[in-house]
Amino acid sequence: MGERKGFLDWIKYKWKVLSISDGHYFKFIWIAAIVISLLTVGISAGTISAKERKEKKAQIELEEKQKAEEAAAALASLNDAKEKEKARIAKEKEWMLVLVNANHTLPSDFRIDEFTELVNDHKVDKRIYPDLQKMFDDAREAGQSPSITASYMSPEDAKNVELPCALDHTTGLAIDITSSEGEEDVENMMKWFDENAAKYGFVIRYPDDKYSVTGVKNAKTHLRYVGKEAAAVMKQNGQCLEEYMESY
Repeated sequence: MGERKGFLDWIKYKWKVLSISDGHYFKFIWIAAIVISLLTVGISAGTISAKERKEKKAQIELEEKQKAEEAAAALASLNDAKEKEKARIAKEKEWMLVLVNANHTLPSDFRIDEFTELVNDHKVDKRIYPDLQKMFDDAREAGQSPSITASYMSPEDAKNVELPCALDHTTGLAIDITSSEGEEDVENMMKWFDENAAKYGFVIRYPDDKYSVTGVKNAKTHLRYVGKEAAAVMKQNGQCLEEYMESY
């Protein structure tokens, strides 16, 4: 502000001198001096303005770059957290999605920490019992009469049992059922389980139309716990456990 005022005072002074000068030569000299001064100031101002714009642009670009880097870092951190959470959930679900068939033996590190004892010396992995009990209670309220004919088997026992679904019983997550009303009622009972078992985390493990995939037939009353999420997907997509695990 002080520099501008000083320059204006200088212009007024020059103009005053010019107005009282008598000679044309001196007037020309003074006019030229004023014009040159004005041009110099204008060029200087333009140079400063251009420099300021350049510096401001550079500052804006730097800030935008920093924001982009921060956003990328935040996104990477979020994706990393999601992957870790996904891995954690998958790890938690491993026990309920264990696949045992002619091509997949029971993993050597598979463990059942605790069993729940059922009637007639049957037992299952304790973790599935609440859903199993709820399913049977609701089935009975709906007029069905399910009872268990097979449950957990040790790997050694499974080898000596003539049961097509014996391997799956080594998981502690499977049961075979029948109707206490007699064999003639089994088909009607299995319709209820086919429609409702997924709500409790169970699926019919060996549907007849999946024999080419499972390698097991004549085991239509074999129920397997896979968890409610997996059971819902398998039910919706018409998948057996092998197909679900292939797409999982």
